[in-house]
Amino acid sequence: MLLFWMFACQDYTLKDVSVVEPLSLSVTSPTYGSFLGSGPVIVTGVVSPASAWVTVGGVSVVPEPDGNFSAEVPFTDRALVVDVRAASEGQVQRSLIPVFDGVDPRAYDPAAMRALLTPSGLDGLEPLVATMVDELGLLDQLSASLPVYESDWVSLLPSAVTSTGTTVELSPADGAILANITLHDVMLGVDVDVVGFPFTVDMGLGEVTLGATVAPELDEADMLSLAVLDIEVELGDVQLAFSGAEVSDWIEDLLLDPVAWLLGEAVDLLGSTLVSGLDALPLGGPFAFSTDLLGMSLAARLAEIDPTVAGVGLGITLSYDGEAPAELPAEFAGLPATTRAGEDYQVGVAIHEGMFNTLIDETLAGFLDFEMVLEGEYGMLLGSGFAAIDGGSQIPADVTAYCLALHVGDARVVRMVEGGEDGVIARAYLPDLQVTLDIEQEGVCRPWLDAVLVAEVDLALDGTEISADLNVPGAFILYYGATGVDEEAVGAQLGQVVSSLAGLLAGSLSFDLGDMVPIEGIALQPALVGVEALDTTGLHALYLNLF
Repeated sequence: MLLFWMFACQDYTLKDVSVVEPLSLSVTSPTYGSFLGSGPVIVTGVVSPASAWVTVGGVSVVPEPDGNFSAEVPFTDRALVVDVRAASEGQVQRSLIPVFDGVDPRAYDPAAMRALLTPSGLDGLEPLVATMVDELGLLDQLSASLPVYESDWVSLLPSAVTSTGTTVELSPADGAILANITLHDVMLGVDVDVVGFPFTVDMGLGEVTLGATVAPELDEADMLSLAVLDIEVELGDVQLAFSGAEVSDWIEDLLLDPVAWLLGEAVDLLGSTLVSGLDALPLGGPFAFSTDLLGMSLAARLAEIDPTVAGVGLGITLSYDGEAPAELPAEFAGLPATTRAGEDYQVGVAIHEGMFNTLIDETLAGFLDFEMVLEGEYGMLLGSGFAAIDGGSQIPADVTAYCLALHVGDARVVRMVEGGEDGVIARAYLPDLQVTLDIEQEGVCRPWLDAVLVAEVDLALDGTEISADLNVPGAFILYYGATGVDEEAVGAQLGQVVSSLAGLLAGSLSFDLGDMVPIEGIALQPALVGVEALDTTGLHALYLNLF
């Protein structure tokens, strides 16, 4: 009894072992969607209790006694998702922080582009200019303008000037374009009368070459034309063929001076006719337009033309909310004559990543931001892809529909792809593509799968069309109704299903470059030569062959 009394009188405090200290995790750096140069990414945070198990990117980190922790994570791609987990006493918390390397290209977008049409690019325009010269009807004008030669003994009446065709050679020069226009097999028909003796002379002029110096000009209506600065006409060997009568040598001698005079008049008239015809030879336009590109308002204007020996430089201004400016902004890097590897190209464009972000960013968000119910025969067919994911056999048999939601987080960026392999010119990084899949039972959507996908959308040039292709190189499974599954395998399979679904909607992201070229008669056949960075702010060179 005494022992019991002594034990009972002791001052004991009994600990309630059922009380667990709440787990808290706070990541202080990096911040969501930040741009961190070349890295590495410094991850800092605090966890409570300090004894909690912490991993950063799957690597264990030991917190300090006050709960602070830090780690370094290298960049393995242009976008990185920092995955921080904490666990304690059966509690788990997780933070996913998407970040990017480099700088934010939106801050450096000059809202302008520079282009270079190289000498080989000018070659592609030669058939167009030759057709335009033919359509001027120069020879018909010449036929109607040639004067009649009359003397006491001889009269010459020009009847027609013909040619078998026209070819043009263009080459750039400082401030102008040199054009060699060749009229092939030119023939001048002349009705001759020598003291009442009529016959016809066909004067074969061979190839007539017109060497012109022309300058491209933009008028107030933004129409592009060629103006002639100088021209020289060179005749081939003249051949005379007589028809309708036998012509004596003395008659041929008598015709020498009249024929020479007529040839001189023809050359002068041909030059003046060409100058008059080319004075405003239209190349097309207007080279200022507004369009709805992928749901984004875009205005563009050809603001500058600068011919040099390296090619014809073009300056293009852009606007996303009104008319494009008439003048280029501050100077930015120009284009080299060849790629770094020494490859030739026809057209190069200095284009900034910021422009792609402005034009495509919101469109991408809309393309992959939706909620839909997959029901009925077609809906269940689409939903069968989710049911085929590892663990899908655990979906209850009474499911009548799938409730799918995709949401693109605010952390996203579009980058040019150096090299342009497989025609890919730009890639959108979407490391926070949130996917929620619920299952509908008795009219109620119940949680089944919650994940964050690390997605990429490749923008590729295929002919004149820019197309989009979604890939999912990584995934984080936040919740899954199935048990006993491999999380990595589920993420990979989910990515494939979402990629297939996006493929059905990708048409909304495609557009045709041919619709943006206001020059009639040009059949574009684009082939990507390469993509190269011009500076560290996101300015890139896009090299193309178009013809």
